[in-house]
Amino acid sequence: LEDIGKALQSADPGDTLVVRDGVWTDVDLRWEGRGEAAKPVVVVAEHPCKVVIEGESSLHISGNGLEVSGLLFRNCVAEKGTIVEFRDGDSLAGGCRLTDCVIDSCNPARRDISYSYVHLYGRGNRVDHCAFTGKLNLGVTLIVMLNYDGCDDNRHSIDHNYFGPRPVYGSNGAETIRVGTSQQCLQNSRTLISENLFDRCNGEVEVVSIKSSENTISGNVFYECQGVLALRHGDRNTASGNLFIGHNVRNTGGVRIVGEDQKVLGNTFLSLAGERFFSALALMYGVPNSLPNRYMQVKNTVVENNLFEACRSIEFNTGQDFERTLAPAGTVWKDNMVAPVQTSAEPTYEELLAGRGASWFEVKPAGTGEVEEIVLKDSLYVLEEGMRISRSTVIRAAEGASPEVIFAGRKSQNMITICDGGSLTVRGIRFSGRLTPGRSLAKGIISTDDNRIEPYTLLVEDCCFSDCGESGFVPIRGLKGTFAESVTVRGCSFEALSGDAVNYAAETEDKGRYNADDILIENCSFKRILGIPVQIARNGSDESTAGPYVTVSGCTFDDCCNKVRGSVLRIIGAQVLDISGNTFTGSGRGGYSIRLDDAPWEKISVAGNTFRDSGKTLSNRPL
Repeated sequence: LEDIGKALQSADPGDTLVVRDGVWTDVDLRWEGRGEAAKPVVVVAEHPCKVVIEGESSLHISGNGLEVSGLLFRNCVAEKGTIVEFRDGDSLAGGCRLTDCVIDSCNPARRDISYSYVHLYGRGNRVDHCAFTGKLNLGVTLIVMLNYDGCDDNRHSIDHNYFGPRPVYGSNGAETIRVGTSQQCLQNSRTLISENLFDRCNGEVEVVSIKSSENTISGNVFYECQGVLALRHGDRNTASGNLFIGHNVRNTGGVRIVGEDQKVLGNTFLSLAGERFFSALALMYGVPNSLPNRYMQVKNTVVENNLFEACRSIEFNTGQDFERTLAPAGTVWKDNMVAPVQTSAEPTYEELLAGRGASWFEVKPAGTGEVEEIVLKDSLYVLEEGMRISRSTVIRAAEGASPEVIFAGRKSQNMITICDGGSLTVRGIRFSGRLTPGRSLAKGIISTDDNRIEPYTLLVEDCCFSDCGESGFVPIRGLKGTFAESVTVRGCSFEALSGDAVNYAAETEDKGRYNADDILIENCSFKRILGIPVQIARNGSDESTAGPYVTVSGCTFDDCCNKVRGSVLRIIGAQVLDISGNTFTGSGRGGYSIRLDDAPWEKISVAGNTFRDSGKTLSNRPL
């Protein structure tokens, strides 16, 4: 593999170089093409899928007329760059092609380290019939770069690719494709994005983010994507003949429009459940005298010959607020059909896959995996080392048992740490934070590893957490840089705690990041807690995500957080929030029982709660 670079220096147009099968680790490949449009130099795997590139590896494609085919990039890391880049230094690629390749699970140790799979530079390049899967970290999957001379009017083609499932990231910066940036919005990119399958690409609201002008997005399938095709910056872009399939999955969306002379023609939108920024069709309100990175007024949009069936929301005033005050102007709505139910037949999933992605790459359905079960039968368990959970695990009390778990380690650790690959269910356990003489105090009870990439789930039922005498000791907590798909705490009791009880507020920067998407706390009791019983935060005003979704219901709070400026429930930036049927007794007297910092668009319900000698509710709206 390392010899290909040298061989390319003497290759003539039309030559084919074969890479022998093997696994190659920690390779820095710099391949320069000297081919022609009609006679490219081809670098091809001896057998597709059997040339595997791993480790700290990357490929730089430059020169002209180079075609690369059949490579598998697996578990690569590119913390200082990109997995595949169509340039080598200042030498840009022209008329080059990446085809029939796979980039799979190329992630760093932490999800907040940002890099992409592919950067497209130069002009006239093509990425086709590839599969891009397993991306979990921050960063756009594929970016068309316009920040070099020789990159505008590029006429790249991104076609017939498979973009595999990407979980909700929990902040901005997790797009699947981006073309340009806000600063380049007036440059004509003229990139063609066609016939790709976007399969549950849920990283953020913008699955495809167009931030330049005169691009065409046509014939693509967006399958259960919790996001939209966003014509975000730039003018004269066309979205035509695309198919959006939602199956009523929440936040499945269609096309969102900003800017002038955009066209939405002949698309099909089926059973899309998204609203607002995630709507089937959303025309944004604009900002007067807008800076490039905000919202230019929508003008002269043409929406013609589209089919909308069973879509929850079509909006012509999305984002209207104190800043965005300019309504769309000159919109043409012509020959569109809107129906309340879906009657159109859909292609099968196999039909959607046909002809898209690498020919040799098998798209496997997500499996549940094996679950390890740990049953506690005795009355007392003493942990001298914290438990580390790296697979789906259930820890439960045996029938009729009431086991207690304490920590007696020589080094401070969490009693249970959820590591990469792990998800956890805990039922019927009593956890005590009391200090064992001569031993270290635990850091907390259930928490996460601070180096993890995969999202996880946590379910805690019918457990008791007590006697945690340090303010930093938190029974249930998510750390910075970690993300839970769901956290459920049901039927649990928390008593005699000096710190918080449940804390998912580790992302303190105003960037819209948060630690868990769905949080449900119900039928729990909180008593004698000095810290904040429930603290959840998504700070900042970023609108790239739909979560967190938070429910606190049927809980009791007795003698909790009575310090000055304290609060019993401190929930900042939840975009869907239900606080109902709770009872506050002698709690939040120095501050608030419920403290919110909510934006006008967030769906907030605070109802049916009882307050006895307790603090009030602080909100940005009447409740």
